[in-house]
Amino acid sequence: MSSNVLVGGLSKLLPQFLRSKLRAYAAKRTQAHSVQVFADGGVILCDGFLDRQEFIKLQQWAVKANCDRTREQRNWDQGLIRDFDDNMGTRQWSTKGSEMPAELKMFIDAVRATGFIDPEAEIHIGVYRWKAHSGMGEHHDAHTNTALTFYLNDIWKDDWFGDFIFYESDEAKAKGMGHAVAPLANRLVINRDTVSHKVTYTSNVAMDRLTLQAFLPKS
Repeated sequence: MSSNVLVGGLSKLLPQFLRSKLRAYAAKRTQAHSVQVFADGGVILCDGFLDRQEFIKLQQWAVKANCDRTREQRNWDQGLIRDFDDNMGTRQWSTKGSEMPAELKMFIDAVRATGFIDPEAEIHIGVYRWKAHSGMGEHHDAHTNTALTFYLNDIWKDDWFGDFIFYESDEAKAKGMGHAVAPLANRLVINRDTVSHKVTYTSNVAMDRLTLQAFLPKS
């Protein structure tokens, strides 16, 4: 099946190199999927990112992963993540280490193959299990050049919330005109450190929201 690439947002203003990367990425894919670009390349949204069997393999591994790290161990600000005292994630693996699980390596190889990130950059990655009534306040990822969020839930209801909200500009932010990205299965969000974003708090009846979170740290 041929690829279906949708370039949204400020597509006409995208740098030529990024448009070339989108075309090259589309040519390599064999499954139906979409790519949308916003905020002049500050946010890239990829739906149907992995082949189905790759996704199932990664999902099955992540469900069994030992999420024994707390917010305090992550050294995340109390004001950024509230009402979140439960264990929230696994250890973080680094591409510079030698112990990374094969499932994570497969995912990172797929991300690097897109051309949307520096293929030589170090990547820190882990599984996060977001409990009911969890979310994140508005922030920039000051510690990283680029962040990746990959959604692993097969089922997610609209009224569970947990949307990734981002703003294309300071003007849009001031007007409250943000984009909402639902945490749908096999969806990848790539966001640069220039983009202000948040995650809406999930409802009290929401199931755990399972994600991969990866960061390309600043040197």
